[in-house]
Amino acid sequence: RDAPAYFICDSDSCFLYFVVTKVIAHRGASADFPENSLEAILAARSQGADAVEVDIRCTSDNVPIICHDRRLRRLFNSNGTTASITAAQFKKMRIMGTGTPLLLEELFNTDDPPRQIILDIKEFGLEIPVEKMICRNGWQERVIVSSFYSIIIKRFKRLNAELRTALILDRLASIPIALRQSYLNHIFLKYLEADYLHVFFREMNLAGAERISELGHPVSFWTLDDPAAIERALTISPYGIITNKPGIARRIIQSEHTAQS
Repeated sequence: RDAPAYFICDSDSCFLYFVVTKVIAHRGASADFPENSLEAILAARSQGADAVEVDIRCTSDNVPIICHDRRLRRLFNSNGTTASITAAQFKKMRIMGTGTPLLLEELFNTDDPPRQIILDIKEFGLEIPVEKMICRNGWQERVIVSSFYSIIIKRFKRLNAELRTALILDRLASIPIALRQSYLNHIFLKYLEADYLHVFFREMNLAGAERISELGHPVSFWTLDDPAAIERALTISPYGIITNKPGIARRIIQSEHTAQS
């Protein structure tokens, strides 16, 4: 359940433990393939991703699908919304003309599934069907359920306290440093019961994110594609780097840990 680690023994049989930041492919390897497509998800693993983050919405016949946008125009060059089409209609479409769309159930049952899946729940009403689907397919230990909506996080915890959850934030820096710990204790820890925090990366977020990690709630940064930004984020050893370019992030992380050893 934790990040990968290395154990290094010296001549006295002592060991050092290095937590290695996870590479989380944002909508798959989405810099190279249509986002959230089967092709992007499969490529993410081959590029060195430890996990894949995908977006979850629902069709008119109440089937959870992997799709970021509510409206179909940008991704499918079509009118309407995800809620106006059936799962069968969704499967006949192509993401940006070429990408194969997936139902959530299909992702859990691909021949070579990701080692870990992070679900970004985009709309209300998905809590019960998604929780049941996770458990039915035996993915409880390999899924993190995330959302911008705090009530969705709370609902998943009420349904299944064993599921790991992550709150997504992009305004952590707006909270005064002196108030961050009390804010997190009151809201993040007591109410939401979220296990992780996913924060939009800004340089000024580093100090606050490090404090959150020290409180026992691992932090991941999104969305980092620039090598210099990835290197800055790694200075606090975050749980994960969420990126459209998992291959680049993997090389930088490997280089950092090779230098440390």
